[in-house]
Amino acid sequence: MPLFSKLGRNISTVTSELSLAGPKDSFTEIYDTNLGLIKKRITSTKLKLKELNIGKYTNTKVGILYIDDICKESIINHVTNRLSKIDIDGIIDSSYLKYSLENKFNLFPTIILTERPDKCSMALLEGKIIVLVDNSCFALILPSFFIDFFHTTDDYYQKSINTSFIRIIRLLAFIIAIFIPALYISVTTRNYNLIPLPLLLMLKAGRTFVPFPAYIEALFMIICFEILKESDLRMSNTSGSAISILGGLILGDAAVAAGIVSPIMIIIIAISSIAGLIFTSIELSNTLRTYKILLLILSTFLGIYGVYIGLVILIYNILTTKIFGYSYLSLDKNELKDSIIKLDTNIKYRNSKLTNNIKRGSLK
Repeated sequence: MPLFSKLGRNISTVTSELSLAGPKDSFTEIYDTNLGLIKKRITSTKLKLKELNIGKYTNTKVGILYIDDICKESIINHVTNRLSKIDIDGIIDSSYLKYSLENKFNLFPTIILTERPDKCSMALLEGKIIVLVDNSCFALILPSFFIDFFHTTDDYYQKSINTSFIRIIRLLAFIIAIFIPALYISVTTRNYNLIPLPLLLMLKAGRTFVPFPAYIEALFMIICFEILKESDLRMSNTSGSAISILGGLILGDAAVAAGIVSPIMIIIIAISSIAGLIFTSIELSNTLRTYKILLLILSTFLGIYGVYIGLVILIYNILTTKIFGYSYLSLDKNELKDSIIKLDTNIKYRNSKLTNNIKRGSLK
């Protein structure tokens, strides 16, 4: 048994959360190695570790990491109790624990999966908890709020003005990914008065020889894009690139030439789909796809009023989502300085929802 416990990959570069600056090392499937990657960054004796063994047959080692005088004890106890109550045959990956810790009725993800040790170290210093699982190269960061999915590690390796600009782009991408197809359907099928007449005539002219209704055309293109994306993910890098080129150029051009879809529809769906890919979280991308199709259906039957209804549903879902009893939009006045707009301040603070030790220090 000791021989098998040492089997695993060496430390390699990050593959799923690429960064232009900062460290390039990533977690592996070896628990002790992953633990060491965090401990070499945070050498304080305040870094604490609780270990559990979960799984009737796998007996998988699970580590709960936190900084003792930063993280709230109530959050630590909540996570420990939830994990200790898990009783299943085995834990093969950290994703198993993620779905046990999250509210299953939440469409939005509330826990971040990451393979970056530097991102985990940043989270620990904010007062969050890291969960490491043996045989998994992904750690869990919890609790994670809505604004956390608009942040990347690169944000803290460059100037604040550049970070703020990129975060605004991500927010725009979030809106575009959900609303652009529904708005296009509503203004071209029901609410003609919302756009100038010349633009409306141009849009209608592009669909002159298309035999299908606009909503069928949009659904067809969304499904085609999802098939291409899934094929690209599952194939090797070389084959995946070939599939993307084949689907994006040859099939798209052939579909327009055959009159199956209009050029403007390809542009709308492409912009919407690409905007959703800006986020590294697969679950958030899946949530965007769900809302995109929901709003598309609502706009087909109700026009622009369907878009309004979809917006209300989206806002309601975000407002009612909870993570460990905290609101998904949990921010305090100090956190607002590092939300979408990142401000340079001499004194750094933590989120008061996560810790009682809110002052991080100062930069002179």
